[in-house]
Amino acid sequence: MRAIRPALAVLLASVSVGAAEFDISRVPTVQDVQAIRAMGWSAAAETLEPQLAAAYKPSHFAQAGSTGNSLFRQWQLIYQWCRLLGTPEPEMLSAYLGRRVVQSPDDPRGLLVIPPGLPLPTDATGRLLPTAADKLAGARVPPQILQALLPEGYTPQDGAVALRAKEDFLAGLLSDPEFLREFFRQLKPDDFPPVALTRLEQLYRAHPGRMAEYRSLALAYALVYDQRPPAHWPHHQVAPEAVPEMDESLADRFGFYVQRNDARKLDYDLRRLTAEELKFVIDAPVPRSELEWAAKNVKFGRSQFDRTFSMVDYDQRRAERGDFVWNKGRYLLGNIELWGGICTDQAYFASLAGKARGIPTLYFAGQGTDGGHAWFGYLRGADKWELDAGRFINQNYTVGQALDPQTWLPITDHELVQFSGRAARQPKVDAALGDLAMAEMFARRGEGEAELAAAASAVHLAPQMVAAWEAQEDALRRAGDREALRALYVKAIDNFSRENDLKVRYQARLAELERDGGDLRVAERLEDRMIADNRRQRTDLSTAAAASALSRLIADGNYDKAMREYRSLARKLAGPGGGNFFYDVVRPTVRQLRAAGRDKDAEAVLKQARREMGFEPGSIIDREFRELEADQ
Repeated sequence: MRAIRPALAVLLASVSVGAAEFDISRVPTVQDVQAIRAMGWSAAAETLEPQLAAAYKPSHFAQAGSTGNSLFRQWQLIYQWCRLLGTPEPEMLSAYLGRRVVQSPDDPRGLLVIPPGLPLPTDATGRLLPTAADKLAGARVPPQILQALLPEGYTPQDGAVALRAKEDFLAGLLSDPEFLREFFRQLKPDDFPPVALTRLEQLYRAHPGRMAEYRSLALAYALVYDQRPPAHWPHHQVAPEAVPEMDESLADRFGFYVQRNDARKLDYDLRRLTAEELKFVIDAPVPRSELEWAAKNVKFGRSQFDRTFSMVDYDQRRAERGDFVWNKGRYLLGNIELWGGICTDQAYFASLAGKARGIPTLYFAGQGTDGGHAWFGYLRGADKWELDAGRFINQNYTVGQALDPQTWLPITDHELVQFSGRAARQPKVDAALGDLAMAEMFARRGEGEAELAAAASAVHLAPQMVAAWEAQEDALRRAGDREALRALYVKAIDNFSRENDLKVRYQARLAELERDGGDLRVAERLEDRMIADNRRQRTDLSTAAAASALSRLIADGNYDKAMREYRSLARKLAGPGGGNFFYDVVRPTVRQLRAAGRDKDAEAVLKQARREMGFEPGSIIDREFRELEADQ
C-alpha cells in the first residue's frame, strides 16, 4: 500500500489540476507545488480559497473543527503562503504604513509618523484609532516616511510580493510545512513581509546547508530586521551617536551565532528555541566585538545570570546630580563596567551580555514610588522567564515596559508571560490561528456569519488568545449586534479575571457600550470597579482608568465633580501609584485645567498630590514635580 499511494496521489493531482482545482482531501504532492508555480501565486490562492471556504467547519463543544485536521491545515498554510506572495506590494506597503501614519492635528494635509519604539494610537479601551491609511493608498509615499520606518535601501516596487525573492527559493519554502507553520504563527500585522522575504533569502543563499537546522533563527532575523529599530535604541538615556553600530551583514551575524552554537559556546542550543524566543537574542545591532567582549568577561550562567546587573557599579553621585544621560564617551560594555553607571546602564549591560551568550533578554523600564527605574529579564530555563533582575520590590514597580523587537512596539512583562511558553505552542493554538485566518478570509469575502463562526471557534479553542476575542468583537461590531457585544464583553471579563490588563480592557469597552447606550450609572460603576480592583497590585491600570474619567469630566466642563473625583482618587492612589499617578493623572489634569483657565483648581491638584504621594526629595518625581509647578 505504501508504494501505491504516491502514484495514486500523482494521478489525483494531475486530474484535479486539470480541472483548475486541487484535491484538498489528500496530502499535497510535488506535482501540486509544480502546478502552483505554473498557475502563479495569486491564481493558486484564488483557486484554493473557495475550496477551503466550502470545506471549512468551525469547532464547538460537540465537534472538532477543520483547522484541527492536519491535512486541512496544511492546505490552508499553502493557501496563506500563495496569497501573501500574490499580494501586490503597494497594497501591503499601504497596509503597513497605514498603521503608523496619522493625520497631523495642526495641518489637515499633513501626516505624522508614529516612530519605532512608540505605541500605536489607541482610545481609552485599547482599540486602535483610525490612521491615515486612506491617504497612502495608491499614492507615492513620501521618502521621509519610508526612511523613518523601513530599512535603509528599501525601495518600493510595483508587482507582487513574490518578486522580492527567487521562485525556486519561495517554492522550497512552500514545500516545508514546518516553516510555513512557524512563519504564520510568528507573523504579526506590524511585520513587513517584502523585506522579511528578502532577509530570509539572503540568509539562505549565504548558508544554504544550515537553514533546515536553524530555520527558527533565520525567521527571527527576518522578522526583527524587516524595519528600522528605534532611533533611541537601546534607551533614551544615551545619545544615539555614542552607541556603536553593527559592522557586518545579517548573513555574517547569523553565521557568527551558528558557529558559536555549533561549538557549544552558548548557554542555549539555539536550535531548540522558537523564533518567538530567539528574537530576544538577535535584537542587538552592535559590533561583533561587543558580543565577543561579553562572552569573554561575563561568566555568570543562566541560574545566576541576574547577578550580571551588579557587575556595573551604581554611580550614586551621578544620580544625585541628575546626570541621567551617559557622558563617558562610547557606549561600550567595557566602558560601562569601567566607569559604572545608573540603572539604565546596568540593565543594558546585562541584557546585551545575555544576548552574547545566547540567552533571550529584555530591557525593562517602569514607574515606582520615587519615579522611573530600569532592570532586565531573561529566559532562565525552558518556558521560565525571570523578569525581576535588578527590580526593587520596595519601590512598587507594578509593571515593566519593554519593546518587542519584532515590531518595536511596547510590551509589558505581564504580556510576555501570558503569550509565551508551552501554552502558546499547544496544537489547539495552531488550530485557533487557522480559525482566525479563515475569519479574515470570510470577512474579505463578505460572509459575515461564517466570519463570526470562525472567530468564535478560535475563542473556543484558545480562550487565552486575545486576537481571537478581538476578531469576534470586530465581527459583532460590523454586524451592529449590541446585545451580543455586551455578552462577549462579560464573557471576556470573566475569562481574563486573572490577567488584569485584559480584564480592564474589556471592562472599559463594556463601560463605553453602556455609556453609548445611555446607561451612565452602569458605566461609572464599571470604571469605579476598575480603579478599586487594581489600586494595590496594578496601580498603572487604576491610574489609567482614573485619568480617562477625569479627562472626560474636565472636557465636559464638569469641574466641581472632577475636583471631587480627584480628591478621592488622590487619597487612594497617590501613595501606591507613584510615577504612574504623576504621569497619568497629575500632570495631564494640571495641564488640562490650566488650558481651561482653572488655575486655582490646578494649584489644588498639585498641592494635594505633593502631600499624598510621599516621594523622596531630589528623586526623579520631585524634579518633575517642581518643573510642573514652575510651568505656569
